[in-house]
Amino acid sequence: MDETDHLRLAGVTRLSLRGRGPKDAFIFDPHRLAFPCWALGLADTRPGLLVTLDRHLDLVPPSDVTAIPDAQDPLRQLDEFARWSLDVRNYDHVLAAMEAGIIKDAIVIARAKPRGALERTEYVDRRGEKHRILAVPTIDRLADGFAGVGQSPEAREAETLIREARSIVLDVDLDCFTTTSDADPTEVVPWPRELIRRMLVPPESGPFWDAVLFKTKVLTIAREPLHCGGVIASHRLFDDLAGVLFVELLRTDLP
Repeated sequence: MDETDHLRLAGVTRLSLRGRGPKDAFIFDPHRLAFPCWALGLADTRPGLLVTLDRHLDLVPPSDVTAIPDAQDPLRQLDEFARWSLDVRNYDHVLAAMEAGIIKDAIVIARAKPRGALERTEYVDRRGEKHRILAVPTIDRLADGFAGVGQSPEAREAETLIREARSIVLDVDLDCFTTTSDADPTEVVPWPRELIRRMLVPPESGPFWDAVLFKTKVLTIAREPLHCGGVIASHRLFDDLAGVLFVELLRTDLP
């Protein structure tokens, strides 16, 4: 892929980072646009381990796996597939990326499970290759004794996946930091910065993040304003997330 290919990805902003962890970042709205961004960001080290934070468990199998392009195909083909063939509900891009050979295994931090989401610990693609999936609701489940005494089973599995990975893509859906209102289930409540901090960097999560960021090659962020209370609310939420994610965790400048 040409170094300027990312300029063809409409609605995608590419950033260069100077902190710890990823040096490359992509920001977009619909989460399915992660598909071509992962292929581009991991071009030299695929398939990578996906570490993704989301409100929803986006593990619904693609409707037609035979139509999924290969990671080696032109970026235009990958981008067109993501926009026109992946589900507009943005929940089948992870398994599609496994089918394409972009993603090998996944650590999925998500609290809600949409109908049809895969709940197994393994996904077998069309070639018969097995992909391991570790799904937990919060990061503190992975940080519990990570790389130390008294490891939780989740922390032990996460450590194995990270150690065996060639590279990592860190993926964040902005709606991870929202909750549906008890008063009105159709209303989304964005979290304040302190709650974002408690979710993203809970106490004792340092060893987990050190291990993840050491191998993280690319960061992707999906804003999905319709899941975050609207355009204005999602901008405010992104501002609060950026203060924690970029400044505190990645130790780099605000985008």
